[in-house]
Amino acid sequence: MKEYTAKEMKLLKANPYTFKVTKNKLYFTIEFKEAFWTAYQAGMAPRKILEDLGYDLGMFGQKQIDSMVQSIKRQAQGGSGFRQGENRTRRKKEDLPIPEGTSVESKETLTSILNEVKYLRQEVEFLKKIVRVKNTAARKS
Repeated sequence: MKEYTAKEMKLLKANPYTFKVTKNKLYFTIEFKEAFWTAYQAGMAPRKILEDLGYDLGMFGQKQIDSMVQSIKRQAQGGSGFRQGENRTRRKKEDLPIPEGTSVESKETLTSILNEVKYLRQEVEFLKKIVRVKNTAARKS
């Protein structure tokens, strides 16, 4: 994985389309993603788009550019729009308030059911990842 030097980080931070930069990762603004996606759909090459948006191409490897394109494409086609910064969605706390006066047995049953639901959701997400990997492998072969 490429690590940015202090000089590169300073240059990246100076670009108005940079949301945040760490030594290992560059986060783009929503405006960058919208401009990039619009230009990409119009047929422009990713390297040309980056250059036009004020980035030095010497800071990016081809694999990093390809990854950037895929990430922006996923967000554009995902339905929830572009996100700024880290692209992880925060999980909502799923603890339901158990009403006062509920018997101990009922509380244990509700807690057990909630834990099972959380487990099943994790399992479904895992299965989705497996299917995604298989589909990607099938496309490459």
